[in-house]
Amino acid sequence: MSLGHGLSDIPKLFDENYTSWYEDLDVYLCLRDLDLCLREPKPTALTPDSTQAEKIELEKWEAANRKCLKVIKHAIPATLKDSITVKDTATEFLEAIRVKFESSKKAQSGDLMSKLTNAKFDGNGSTREHLLGLVSLGNKIRELEINFDDDFLVNIALNSLPE
Repeated sequence: MSLGHGLSDIPKLFDENYTSWYEDLDVYLCLRDLDLCLREPKPTALTPDSTQAEKIELEKWEAANRKCLKVIKHAIPATLKDSITVKDTATEFLEAIRVKFESSKKAQSGDLMSKLTNAKFDGNGSTREHLLGLVSLGNKIRELEINFDDDFLVNIALNSLPE
């Protein structure tokens, strides 16, 4: 995300972009000075003895939290909004989103590995396009933090070609 961009420049969250989505969201919130609630714990509840400074600190934190929640909700698709219970704090809400994506990451990695290992060149299109497609699958798997070496990918690619 470039400096000075607006809310619409945070990409919507989807299966394959959680890491970059989180980074863009974090940069946006930081640049807008809205990340106080992500950096600091919620101040203690006010008491009759609370100072004016404590009241102001709590008000700032609550305002940042409210704005963060709005930005996060804006940056996720409706289907995800419906599947995650909105939490009281932006930190808790982001954690619920992370957990949701960690569990779906395992299923996604299995699906991508299956596509990679079962890929066969059928003669339609060019060999180059087929091989680039395999490299793309390999990169998506690596983005999910599953490590395999280039020799493995080369072996898969060679085995996917006809004799």
